[in-house]
Amino acid sequence: MKDKIELLMEETGCDRGEAELALEMCGYEVEAAVRQIPRLLNDICALKGKFVRLNENQHGLFLVVLNLKSRKVLRSRAVMSYDPAVCAVELAEDWFAFEKHLYGCRLWDGSLPAESLEVEQRLAAHFRAAGPEVFDRLRASTSEESTAELAGPLRAYFRDQSLSLRAKKDILDLGQFQSLRKVPAPAARRGKPEPGVPSADGLLVLKIILEEDPNGLPASALHAGDMMFARIVDGRDIARYLARLFGGLTASGPVPIEAPVEAIESSQAGTLVRVRFAVGVAGDALVPGEKRLKAARGVAHGRGDGSWWRRFFKG
Repeated sequence: MKDKIELLMEETGCDRGEAELALEMCGYEVEAAVRQIPRLLNDICALKGKFVRLNENQHGLFLVVLNLKSRKVLRSRAVMSYDPAVCAVELAEDWFAFEKHLYGCRLWDGSLPAESLEVEQRLAAHFRAAGPEVFDRLRASTSEESTAELAGPLRAYFRDQSLSLRAKKDILDLGQFQSLRKVPAPAARRGKPEPGVPSADGLLVLKIILEEDPNGLPASALHAGDMMFARIVDGRDIARYLARLFGGLTASGPVPIEAPVEAIESSQAGTLVRVRFAVGVAGDALVPGEKRLKAARGVAHGRGDGSWWRRFFKG
């Protein structure tokens, strides 16, 4: 029994009491207990909110998802806009639907991309620097108390004590969070990442086309850190928004932007090249191994850190 408890704690990261309860519920079968553990861990806190700067006629949404046990920030999303319709979404929506609406609002006329990203970073930095007492307080707090916790960093950032804010707190178990954040991919091969399918850690993978060059490097010869030129050709709304944000989409269509190679995988179908655009955003392209591509060896390439995206998305 002791060995089973320790094994379950090691496999899932749960504490002893949670391991004992899961084993008891599952007839002391470790495999079944491993599947049951996520439903026992009520440690995910989703904070959804709306705010208004009346003097500036600016309206915003934000979503922060925290793991109260590990005290980690799992999500920090925001949008700011001059369009009050962004706040039409109900706070009672689950965090996944709320986040989807938030992303859609970024494509609307009147959105403020730079300010939206700054709000995301400010909220994430606030909770990363927070002490254990903040996470303990959030676990037992009401939505009104959670609103007060979020109002502080936002009012300090905007230097606007008149900022109006409403927030709602949801506590989820780990299983609920994982079941919503994962995108089903029944055709995917077990253990193999499929291009364009978001991974479990929240990485958004975009469909891209790599620029060719008759005198360039063969795809099969690329290494992590090489610099590529990629066009974002993904038709999803969020992909088009990000392409505009990165400077890869103009009125005349997609244009190439420079990005570092993160990973290479060769197979009979060709070479799968993954480039990294920003924190949480990558691009995949499958090309023949002999295809010559426009690339430069090494990330630095004589230009310091050599990456516009690192300067744009710090942290």
